[in-house]
Amino acid sequence: MATHTEAIPALASTIADALYEYIADGAPSAIDVVVPVCSSAGDIRIERRSLLPLDLSSFKRPVAQMPPLTTLPPHELLERLTAEYVYALLCEATMHAYAAENQARMMAMTSARNNIEARLAELEHRKLQLRQDEITSEIVELTAGARAMQTVR
Repeated sequence: MATHTEAIPALASTIADALYEYIADGAPSAIDVVVPVCSSAGDIRIERRSLLPLDLSSFKRPVAQMPPLTTLPPHELLERLTAEYVYALLCEATMHAYAAENQARMMAMTSARNNIEARLAELEHRKLQLRQDEITSEIVELTAGARAMQTVR
C-alpha cells in the first residue's frame, strides 16, 4: 500500500508488472479491480471495475473522418496504448484506495474525538454533582453543629 501520493505510480507499476506476468502464465478471460471510492458525504463504497478486456464503449469515437497519423504499426500502437490505459486505471484504483484509507482514518479519529468529548462532558457533570454533594453535606454538618451549639447554651 502506498503511504503517500508520490508512491502511487511505483505501486501501480508493480501491480501492472505482476498482472502482465499473470496474464503471460495463462491469459485469464477477464480481470476486474475492486476499488473503494470515497463520496462527498464521507462514506466509502466499493466498486468493481473491469480492467481487462478493455471496454471500448467507454471511449468516444473520433469526429474527424481522417485517420490519425501514426509512426508505429497499428498492432504495436494498440498494444502500447492498452498498456498505458491499464497503467492509468491501476493508478486511479490505487489513488482511490489511498484516499479511502485516509478517509477511514479520519472517520476513526473523528469518532474517537467525539467519544473523548462526550466522556469528558460526562466526567465534568459527575465532578459538579460530587462537588454539589460535598457542599450539601458541609451545609448539613454546619447546620447540625449550629443547632447542637444552640441546644447546649
